[in-house]
Amino acid sequence: MDLLGPAGIARLQITIDGPPGRHDRRRIYADGSGSYERIARNLDLALARGVLVSVRINVDRHNLDDLPAVADAFAARGWDRHPGFSAYAAPVHAGNGIVAGDSVFSSWDLDRALTAMRALHPGLAVLARPDEALRARARRLFDQESDLTPCLRPSFCGAHDRMYIFDPFGDVYACWERTGDARIRVGRVTPEGEIELDAGQLQPWHGRTVASNPVCRRCRYALHCGGGCAVLALGRNGNMASNYCDGFAARFRTSLAEAYLASVSGLGQAAVADRVCDL
Repeated sequence: MDLLGPAGIARLQITIDGPPGRHDRRRIYADGSGSYERIARNLDLALARGVLVSVRINVDRHNLDDLPAVADAFAARGWDRHPGFSAYAAPVHAGNGIVAGDSVFSSWDLDRALTAMRALHPGLAVLARPDEALRARARRLFDQESDLTPCLRPSFCGAHDRMYIFDPFGDVYACWERTGDARIRVGRVTPEGEIELDAGQLQPWHGRTVASNPVCRRCRYALHCGGGCAVLALGRNGNMASNYCDGFAARFRTSLAEAYLASVSGLGQAAVADRVCDL
């Protein structure tokens, strides 16, 4: 508890994969018991200590219909009214070789599905749609707010510059989607407690930018997209250095259209989302 708070661990991302029943079937302990209630109690504790908590809900076609119940469960605990709480829906991808391809969403498909569901279940507004941050930045631009800062990125995620994953065996990886295989670890913690990094293994991760890929170098959306997920690019193209677009061009145009219509109409973005679904 002493580690939690603005002067310590100030931010946490926590995964909840459905309402209590569904989550307890998906995220279990070694003895087969579920983890929802324990996670929920710890989340309450973190919020009480002033931690900013972001909850991720991994969504595929099997648990999409559970999202209203997820929102209701969050509301029942009062999380939706806490200033330090946020939640977002994220698509489960087939890139890990485990999930069946016909059960997954693209980011675009999940965005459209969640938009349609919000019309029937207003409580789903507590779950951010994919690209919510992009829409919010565009809305501030159209509203002519004066403190805008460009949010451009030359790479997709922290695996390419600042993120390191430590496993219980002292092995270090660049990405949490690629752990457990010592052949692709980027370093290790020595018995003396020193961290040794392997420059050769790090290079494919830290060398992957929108400038290193000829497709991205020609793309007008490159510095907004960052080239897409390297692991998913590897799964689709057989090459981690290639691009993975995930429908970003359509998502970008739709997000800006929603933000513009919301700005000129004075309405919230959710109220105009269905007017631009076909862009």
